[in-house]
Amino acid sequence: MSRRGPRRLALALVVFGSALVLAPAFNPAPHTGGDNAAYLSLAHALVTEGAYVDAFDPQQAPHAKYPPVFPALLAVLMALGARTWTAFKLIPALATVAAVGLTYLWATRRLGLRGGVLATGMFAVSSSVIYYSHWILSDPVFVAFTLLALWLLEREGTSWPTLAAGAAAVGLAYFTRSAGLPLLVALLAWLALQRRWRAVAGVGAGLGVPALLWWMRGRGVQVGDYVSEFWMVNPYDPSLGTVGPAGLLGRAAENLVAYLTRHGPGGVIGLDEGPLAAGFGMVLVALAVVGWWREVRRDLRPAELFLPLYTGLILLWPQVWSGDRFLLPLYPLAFVYAVLGFRWLTEGRVGGRPRTVLAALLVLFVVGPALLSWRVRVQEASYCQRAVRASGPWGCYHSGVQDFAEAAVWLGSAAPEGSVALTRKPRIFYVLSGLRSRTFPFSEDPAEHLALADRVGARYVILDRWDGLASRYVGEALRRHPGAFCAVRRFGAEETPTYLLGIRAPGERGLPAAADPEAIHVRGCPAGMVDETAAARAQTSSASMRIPLLAGLDP
Repeated sequence: MSRRGPRRLALALVVFGSALVLAPAFNPAPHTGGDNAAYLSLAHALVTEGAYVDAFDPQQAPHAKYPPVFPALLAVLMALGARTWTAFKLIPALATVAAVGLTYLWATRRLGLRGGVLATGMFAVSSSVIYYSHWILSDPVFVAFTLLALWLLEREGTSWPTLAAGAAAVGLAYFTRSAGLPLLVALLAWLALQRRWRAVAGVGAGLGVPALLWWMRGRGVQVGDYVSEFWMVNPYDPSLGTVGPAGLLGRAAENLVAYLTRHGPGGVIGLDEGPLAAGFGMVLVALAVVGWWREVRRDLRPAELFLPLYTGLILLWPQVWSGDRFLLPLYPLAFVYAVLGFRWLTEGRVGGRPRTVLAALLVLFVVGPALLSWRVRVQEASYCQRAVRASGPWGCYHSGVQDFAEAAVWLGSAAPEGSVALTRKPRIFYVLSGLRSRTFPFSEDPAEHLALADRVGARYVILDRWDGLASRYVGEALRRHPGAFCAVRRFGAEETPTYLLGIRAPGERGLPAAADPEAIHVRGCPAGMVDETAAARAQTSSASMRIPLLAGLDP
C-alpha cells in the first residue's frame, strides 16, 4: 500500500469521528444572540430584494459590518427551500467537520501521520469547536476557509493554479469575517519575502481592491463598523469614548491575561477559571511558541505570519469582544506548533518509552477534560431537544425569552403592515415578526424613548424580561410618563408578564406622571393599533420550528 492509503483512511476516520462527536451535542434551539438573526435577516434581504441591507432596521441602511459570504451561503439554502432554524445550522455543522478534515491535511504535512492525527483529534474535541458548530454563526466557515488557504499555500511547489486557489480561499475567509485581514496580509508578506512580485500584484488587485471597496462601503454608510468600534472603550456603550495608543497597550495586556488563563483554556477543556485552567493555558501557549519559533527559523510560511498577526488583532480588540469564539482559527495552529515544540524540547533529552508516556499524559490532559465538557454539551443538547419538542424552538430558555418570542410572532400578525417597534432584541424581533425594530434607549428618561420612537416611526415597545434592561429603562420611562403609552396585550404568567405597549401619538401623550410608583395607570390603546382578528386568523405560533420571516417565501 502506498503512503497515500493510510493517510486517506486516517482522513476518513478523522472526519467520521468529528461528525460522531458533533451529532449528539447538536442543539436545535436558536441562539439568543442577535448575530444569528442578523445573518438570517441579511440572507433574506439577498433573496427577496437582491440587496445587502439591514432589513430589520427602520432606515434599512446598506450593511457594512458583516462580510457577505456567510449570509450568501444562507441565502442559497434559503432559496433551495430551507425554512427552519435547524436547516440553517447545517452550514456551520458541515463547516466544522470540514475544518477538522482540513486541519488533518495541514497538520500531517507538518507533523506526519501520527502527529497530525493527535493534533487534529485535540482540535476536534475542543469545547468551543463543538459549541459553535450548532449556532448560525460565521466562525466555523471562517475557520474552514482559513485552513483551506494554509493547506493550499503550503503545497509543494506552489504553482500558479495552486496559488490562485489558495488566494481565493484567503479571499473567502476575509469576506466571511473581517478578522481574516491578517490572513490576507500574511499572504502578501509571504509572497513579498519570496520576491514573487507578479503574484503580489495579482493578489493585491484580485483581493486588495475588493477589500478596499468593502472598507469604503463601511465608511460611506456611517453606521457601526469594526473600524470605528475598534477604537471605542466599549462598542456597546459609545458614551465611554475612545482609546489612544496608551489605551491599546493596556487593552492588549488585559486581553493577554484573559486569553491565557480563561478564554484559551475554556475553549479547549471547558474550564475557564482556576489554577488548572491557567496552568493549561500557559503550558499550551509555551509549547506552541517554541514550536512556532522553530518553524520560523526553518522556513517562514503563511501560517507563521498569520499566527502573530491574528493574535495581535484579537489582543487589541475591545475587551468586551474577547472570548473563545475568536480563538477558533488559532486552535489548530496552537496544537500543531505545540506538538512541534514538544518534539524539539524532548528530542535528545527524553527518549524511548518515557517520551511516549509523557506525550500520552499531555494528550490525556487535553482530551480528558474536553470529553467531560463534551458530555455536558450532550446533556444540554438532550434537554433542549426535549424542551423544543414540547414548547417550540425557544423552549429550553427561561420564560422571559419565550414570552418575547410569543409577543413578536403575535404582533407580526396583528400590527398594520410597515409598523415599527422598540425592543431589546431588534434583529431577533424582525426574524420572528417581520416588523422592523430599533433597540430602545438605554436611558431612564422618557423623553429619549419618545424622541427615538418619533424619529423612526415606532408605535410599539416591548417591556420584556429577556434580561433586566427593559425593566430598568422602559419600565422607568413608563413610570415617569405613563400617559405616553397604552396597553396592547400581556404575555406569559400573570405574576411575571411581558407587556406589549403602544406608543401614543405626540398630541395624545398628556403630562408626565408624579414620581409615585403606586400611581401608574396605563389605559388601553385606541382602535386600529392592532387587529386581533387577523392575528387569530394567521394562527402563527412561536412554538413552530419554521422561521416566521421566511413564510413569505413559500409559493
